[in-house]
Amino acid sequence: DGKEDEKRVVIDDPYDKTSERMHLFSHNDTVSGKLSLTPKGGNYKHTGIIIELNGVITTLGDREDKTEFMHQEKRFEADSISGTCEIPFSFNSNKEYESYRGINAKVQYLLRATILRPVKNVTEEEEIWVGKVDEKLSESQPDSSLQRSYFRETAFGEGAVSMDVGVDNVLHIEFKYHKKIFHLKECVLGKVTFKVMDLDLQYGEVGIVRKEYIGSGKADDPVENETLQKFEIMDGTPIVGEVVPIRLYLKSIPRLTPSYPNVHNCFRVKYFINLVLVTGEGKRYFKQQEILLYRREGQLTPSNTQVGQ
Repeated sequence: DGKEDEKRVVIDDPYDKTSERMHLFSHNDTVSGKLSLTPKGGNYKHTGIIIELNGVITTLGDREDKTEFMHQEKRFEADSISGTCEIPFSFNSNKEYESYRGINAKVQYLLRATILRPVKNVTEEEEIWVGKVDEKLSESQPDSSLQRSYFRETAFGEGAVSMDVGVDNVLHIEFKYHKKIFHLKECVLGKVTFKVMDLDLQYGEVGIVRKEYIGSGKADDPVENETLQKFEIMDGTPIVGEVVPIRLYLKSIPRLTPSYPNVHNCFRVKYFINLVLVTGEGKRYFKQQEILLYRREGQLTPSNTQVGQ
């Protein structure tokens, strides 16, 4: 109710390769509206009406599994309708998980209206999109995107993270970035330092990889890797001691979501910074480091989605 005049978001489904426009809600918003019935002809008789809000997780593996984690419904008595009739409804339960579209998993919130009829029921369904701001991390984590001063890539604080890539005595590089927890519109600031270089490198790149684990958290859970975006950081072989600065703008990455450590014991989503070096012979050397992403206040709209009325 009232969402007709508010923003909607266009959501892409990478699995079905479709796009759909949906109303946007926060996890603690009341979902309310009116079911409008306009009969054709004379009296329209029904034996009852059910309006439901369902939360459903779908995972894809050897088969498609659906898990319902939330259900609310409103029931209305049998009646006879002769003209346009509006039936108000309201659902105020907390929506525990964000809506999500991945390769092998998705979270949906479905509004369904069912008109009970003696011969055949009539059902209409509409999906809504739910976002969830992490209030604890929004309060506890500094927002580096608000810093106006020039960042010097050689200066790192105590929260900096380092990862090394080494191959015997022919390659040793250090990739360092300023922290491990980011909101969805921050910039990853870092540097790559070449300490030993006795390889003919053709190019290097940094990317963001999403890993989607299907299962309850076991070590052998199947995982789907998806590179959301990658950036070339160097072209040609660097010299020893050379430092390559890194600026990775997360807001430019399509379909970026928060990290999900456990979605109803059905799946998990983790994000990694991926550093790849490729030699002239085509050999690839890489290193990955997990980062934690969260949705901050003011970021309810999904990343890189179209917004319309």
